[in-house]
Amino acid sequence: MPSHLQPGSDGRPDRAIDHMADRWRRGQAWEPALDDVIDVWRFSLEVEDGDWAILAPEETQTANRIVVEEQRDRKASARAHLRRILARYLGTLPQDVQFTYGEHGKPMLVEHDDPCFNLSHSGSQGLAAVSRGTRIGVDLEFTREGREFTKIADRFFSQAESAALRALPPEARPGAFYRAWTRKEAYLKAWGTGLSFASNRFTLDYVGEGPGNLLATEMPEDDVSRWHFKDVELGPAYTGALCLEGPERPIRWWAI
Repeated sequence: MPSHLQPGSDGRPDRAIDHMADRWRRGQAWEPALDDVIDVWRFSLEVEDGDWAILAPEETQTANRIVVEEQRDRKASARAHLRRILARYLGTLPQDVQFTYGEHGKPMLVEHDDPCFNLSHSGSQGLAAVSRGTRIGVDLEFTREGREFTKIADRFFSQAESAALRALPPEARPGAFYRAWTRKEAYLKAWGTGLSFASNRFTLDYVGEGPGNLLATEMPEDDVSRWHFKDVELGPAYTGALCLEGPERPIRWWAI
């Protein structure tokens, strides 16, 4: 199903939209949807009134460890947005959302198996994805020209991925690099492995059109056919990717 579909009132897509700006609906229009629908939220990392007040003490402590004030505020803003988003699904107040953390630090909801969720932020933008009954990962990167993309790929990509990047003309490498990087990060975040599973131990198809596929992985008890990827369109300055487990699902796109 094309990802540029706008959802109808029942939570399923019902009409195609040609322009990226029309993909993102205002968050005020959100309403509960069928269980197989995935919601992707984008937001700006500008501290709002009350952001710090709704954070848990450990969230405040984590943010306050960041020395640079702008980055510290953006960390707080991202967590506050996540709380407000999840509160919609739980029917509670943002400050009452309670988290627990997996072995490698991935946040989960206390006493709730659903919804599954994931958060990413970079630069001045943030992304969150919410699903029911399936693991999900999301990644967002502020794109910068002039980096030594092939050297970074040699270190963090699989041999096949790195070779594919080097085979591209120089002008095509930045976009391809960020497509690969965000998809790989989204896959790892769906698993919640942190740094315990190296990014060069799996291979993605990321060159060319389309969201690509997982071609090979050393993840124990994993099957490459169980994962699907979606690119998240965010304009020229950012690259985003969504990784979801199981069959493809309808996606709703929300902007706050």
